Amino acid sequence: MRTSTAVLLAGASIAAVGVAGLMQRDRHHKQGNDVVLSAIQIEWLSAVSTNQELAEIWAPDDMNATTYMGLMSANRMACQLSLRDRLGLVSDRQLRFYADSLAKTKAFRDYMRKFGSDRAEEAVGDKRASRLTSVLIDAAAAFTEAGSLNDCLEP
Repeated sequence: MRTSTAVLLAGASIAAVGVAGLMQRDRHHKQGNDVVLSAIQIEWLSAVSTNQELAEIWAPDDMNATTYMGLMSANRMACQLSLRDRLGLVSDRQLRFYADSLAKTKAFRDYMRKFGSDRAEEAVGDKRASRLTSVLIDAAAAFTEAGSLNDCLEP
């Protein structure tokens, strides 16, 4: 092998390692942002799901504060699952298992009935979020007599 070819190959190898390092650093940066933003959201959901006065301020007009608190508690659980999914900490099988576990609760099924279409619309354009939302809606629908939550998938 000629020296110039060896130098080019070495340079290409170094560049590839550099690019891989930059990609990994970018992924870790995005994951860090996900953690920070999710922590803020989960903290707010914890507050609104445990503070009657705060729930009264934020509850939709057609809902009392106590009901809203229960739905936001369910949303908090879904957000925690979403973060674990975005960080790659759950397999597809585990995701379905956790979604089915959430769907066993009335609060979660009620949350999906009331806000599932909003969650689906928010996920448009984000493959991972859309997949998670589909799994959550499917799990809730499986525990609902009519399965009426499937229309949430069509924003």
